[in-house]
Amino acid sequence: MKKRLYVLLAVIVSGTLIFSSAAMAAGASAKNIKAYFNSIKIIVDGKQQASTPEPFIYNNVTYVPIRLVSTALGANVSWDGSKNAVVISKNAEANQALQQQIADLKNQLAQKESQITQLTQQNTYLQIRVSDLEASLKNQTSTKNVNAAKDLEDYLYDEYSRWKSMDFDYDVDGDEDDLEVTIGIDLSEYKSKWNSTSQSSIKSWLNDIFDYVQDEYPDADFSGTIEDTDKDKTLVKFSSSGSKLTVTFKYTEYDFDDLEDELNDEFGDNLDDYSSKFGSMTADITVDGDEDDEEIYITITVDTSDYGDEWDAVRETSYAERWIKDIVNYVLDEYDDYDISGEVVNQNDDTMMTFDVSSSGNVNFDWDYNY
Repeated sequence: MKKRLYVLLAVIVSGTLIFSSAAMAAGASAKNIKAYFNSIKIIVDGKQQASTPEPFIYNNVTYVPIRLVSTALGANVSWDGSKNAVVISKNAEANQALQQQIADLKNQLAQKESQITQLTQQNTYLQIRVSDLEASLKNQTSTKNVNAAKDLEDYLYDEYSRWKSMDFDYDVDGDEDDLEVTIGIDLSEYKSKWNSTSQSSIKSWLNDIFDYVQDEYPDADFSGTIEDTDKDKTLVKFSSSGSKLTVTFKYTEYDFDDLEDELNDEFGDNLDDYSSKFGSMTADITVDGDEDDEEIYITITVDTSDYGDEWDAVRETSYAERWIKDIVNYVLDEYDDYDISGEVVNQNDDTMMTFDVSSSGNVNFDWDYNY
């Protein structure tokens, strides 16, 4: 038979068993009951407890001593006569320990809350500090951007205000990400020195400047020009592509006029230096050019009405070809990136021969012309 344990009844019965004299003294009534004793064991947390008085069964309900059970569960039992009540209280030490644990936890919580408050304050301070540093960095970056052009300009004046016995002016625009340099030279004063300066020297000079820019402003795009301040003409253009500087020599119409004068001075007369067969023959040399396509066309005019015999004497000879090669090489020294070609014509503008320069630098001749 399945038994149910009613604690309330157990309290009443146990109270009767434990405090019977006190209960009776209080005027409690008594009645006879029919109870069954069947050697009932009491086991608490796996341990059998001594059972005095002995548990019994009444009306299919099992009754046990309340003091025994309460004590086994760590509680105290007493009788409060003023209230006519059985008082059960938990173990005082356990309760005190629990209260201490609660107090400790509250103290730890208070400490954690204090730490959270401090960390919140520190976080607020750090956020303010970060904002200040970001503003300072932004200001420094802005200042650096503004100063990049001026710093480079100062450097150029310090290092290259005079180069190859020529004076230069510098104007730099931009910032540390994009620097554009304008280099000025007055060719009315330095034309001969500039023309005698090789393109390789100019390229090396510009690359030295570019190396400095790369060291100081590694992310900067670098470009610029060299300008003749007298004629307001562009002489050279340069720009960076990665770590390489591309330099392009630009020549204007007046430059070709100068080239014509130089060619006529060097190769327009005294041709008997090449061979006596030239006699007193002279030639008039003109130059046409295209800056955009980088092409130069040379026209050599020989007046055969005056120098027909001399021309016939040198026509298709190595002397004439050497003369024309010298003209071509002189032009290539000044304009090495240009395509060079040309012709020899008579006073009637009839073509007597043509020439051009191959990609390998060889001069090719075509004498197959009737005129």
